[in-house]
Amino acid sequence: MEITVGLALLLALIAGFGYYSRRFMGAPFLERAIIMAPLTGLVMGDLKTGLLIGGTLELVFMGATAIGGSVPPNIPVGAVLGTAFAISAGLTVEEAIVIAVPAALLGSLGELLAKTVSTIFVNAAEKYAEKGNTSGITAMVHLGNIAHGLSTAIPVFVALVLGQDAVAAASTALPETVRTGITVAGKILPALGFGILLSTLASPAFIPWFFIGFAIAAYAGWGVLGVSLVGIMAAAFYVSQKGGLSLLSSTDKGKIDQYSVVPKKDQVKMFWRSFALQSAFSFDRMQALGFTWTLMPFLEKIYKGSKEFSASLKRHLSFLNTNPWVVGPIVAIVAELEAKRAENPEEVDEQSIQAVKGSLMGPLAGIGDSMVQGTLVPIMGGVASSLALQGNPIAPILFFLVINTAHFWLRWNSLSVSFKFGTRFFEEMDQSSMSRLLEGATIAGLMGVGGLVGTWLNIKTPVVYTIQDASITLQAMLDSILPKLLPLLATLGVYYGIKKGLKNTQVLLIILVVGGVLGALKILG
Repeated sequence: MEITVGLALLLALIAGFGYYSRRFMGAPFLERAIIMAPLTGLVMGDLKTGLLIGGTLELVFMGATAIGGSVPPNIPVGAVLGTAFAISAGLTVEEAIVIAVPAALLGSLGELLAKTVSTIFVNAAEKYAEKGNTSGITAMVHLGNIAHGLSTAIPVFVALVLGQDAVAAASTALPETVRTGITVAGKILPALGFGILLSTLASPAFIPWFFIGFAIAAYAGWGVLGVSLVGIMAAAFYVSQKGGLSLLSSTDKGKIDQYSVVPKKDQVKMFWRSFALQSAFSFDRMQALGFTWTLMPFLEKIYKGSKEFSASLKRHLSFLNTNPWVVGPIVAIVAELEAKRAENPEEVDEQSIQAVKGSLMGPLAGIGDSMVQGTLVPIMGGVASSLALQGNPIAPILFFLVINTAHFWLRWNSLSVSFKFGTRFFEEMDQSSMSRLLEGATIAGLMGVGGLVGTWLNIKTPVVYTIQDASITLQAMLDSILPKLLPLLATLGVYYGIKKGLKNTQVLLIILVVGGVLGALKILG
């Protein structure tokens, strides 16, 4: 299928919207490969190829997460380009992956530019804040988000228009040995995602859970869903044995003041506006502009256009960075403090409000990143990838629905519970219970990664050698030692390299070179 200018524009808009959604729609993970690639395939009339590439790329990018000011691979760029070129040039899935991964890495340059340009919009918002100009601040929110969307859409459009002929020519001109090497390298690449994720989750005390998950998948063949369910049960048992989960410390139960000075109507409005927390995300202020926009109508209401309204806008345009799904406690407690300051400035000073933000954003980021990006997304990504690699079109729908059901539940409850507890939220919280929750999430996540390695990382050797009159198949011998031994070694190799300080891009290049050479020599196949 030829990629026309109109088709290229449509696919570019899809990719740009996927990235835009991360900024203005609460990080619903629309930009993940398991959604972007099948959507591209659907538009181009080849959903099956989109599912196969989406499932494989989701495994490759399993450990690619946007935490803080980090700039991970631009997944929409890689997923859309890899799928589009595969369909238009008749590439294999593995060849498409080898195109998609470097494209995603190069696509991150656009995100770098967008985060840099957004500093202009945040600084402009500060000038509008001095005048109490809410329309100006809102304009900066939207301009920053458009810049982020275009940082993905433009590279995709240019690459599709200019690159399709080169990709088609290269796919027919490559020697068979080179194409074999590319295929093998593409099969090894998911080890990159598994190794990165393992490096973020693993600690000496919990690393055995990874091997347990791997063993269940490799020996029992339960698959990702089966291993993940066992992981969740193991995590629940561990947490129960360690003391269970309790929202409140035992000494403070029954002492909560359930009165909030913030009306329910305003709480709901803050909930919906909190989805835009990452708007105009910049390197210097990060989520500051989105946080200010979340609180802006409430601040305007309580300060009624006074000079204090301008001051409140300016103080919230200071640095903020936390997990966007669990920003609720910060929003709620800051809103409570601002309401009390509006009634009596002597009761609450500016330093107290800023101190609350500074003290909460780090712990909430740790909790949210562990539960969402370290556990929920990998497990659901693995389950959805399993379905996609079987050609099941329910895969992206299931991923989206489960992820965002959890998203809405967590976002709303973290906000509403925080308003219920008011400024005493973290005083009343059972901190040891939170620690057990994170440990349980780590167990479930590690077992899920082990299940992925034992299920979907397909690395084999075709080597056969002869001793006397007997022919010995090397793969059969390795399977008798440990099923899926080569996938396990590849993942541990990536994990070891990252722990020794290698950059993700360096590990990627090593996989491409080593996999390509071993594939061309027919040592791996």
